[in-house]
Amino acid sequence: MTPETLKNLLREYNLKPNKTFGQNFLMDEIIMQDMVEAAGVSDTEAVLEVGPGVATLTKFLTDRARFVLAVEKDKKFQPLLWDLKKSKTNFDFVIGDILAFDFGEALKKYKQYRVVANIPYYITGKIIQLFVRSKHRPKSITLLVQKEVGENVTAKPGKLNLLGISVQLYGKPSIVARVPARSFFPAPKVDSVVVHIDLPDRPKYKIADEKKLFRILRACFSGKRKQLHNTLVNNLRLDKTYIEQLLKELSIPYESRPQQLSIEQWLSLCDEIVL
Repeated sequence: MTPETLKNLLREYNLKPNKTFGQNFLMDEIIMQDMVEAAGVSDTEAVLEVGPGVATLTKFLTDRARFVLAVEKDKKFQPLLWDLKKSKTNFDFVIGDILAFDFGEALKKYKQYRVVANIPYYITGKIIQLFVRSKHRPKSITLLVQKEVGENVTAKPGKLNLLGISVQLYGKPSIVARVPARSFFPAPKVDSVVVHIDLPDRPKYKIADEKKLFRILRACFSGKRKQLHNTLVNNLRLDKTYIEQLLKELSIPYESRPQQLSIEQWLSLCDEIVL
């Protein structure tokens, strides 16, 4: 799709990018195809698309999937999506906020589904955590995200962060394509990447107490530049001597910072620490 083709489509439906909703429309059809391939979309499964916008990616998805359900927050796209629905028997859409949408109920008749989306960057973290921690989790998530977010999601110990841990506890993320800013209209200020997250039925890690784990993680990463023993003592109001002994027993260096620990170390710490 050329910039002129996209602009003509927007004019046809009297549309324009909405900055409030973080709308940047992807024009590169090769990237769209890459997203569909990376997602592993097949004619036996459903796809949930978040923020279809002008529905260019949607058309690639409907060509491959058994059924595509799109959730679009901006009601101005409703006429365009209605026209697509008339021509695609395996497509439907909902005008609403994905963060408040009961996708489990909407897709309950499908044994498996996948999420594919070009989402607004300002809610990327919320959307990822919405799906990875859902009881009705998708089989995979394939997202077009800001480059920095993609690097955070796939980070290793040394650069590990709260978002990366949140994803890697439940799935296996990878960057499958890099997307320059010029691939969008309007062009964002940063480059992007396509991130694919496989979500197995049985996650790699067993979490004994999820609520406790994330309480510890949030407390520690609120001061990620500080040494771990200080954040545990100050943010969770724990005894300094107790923390020193606990870190020693777990073979976690006393001077460690939150981003340096592996997921296995975080789980061990969560299992042993008494709040």
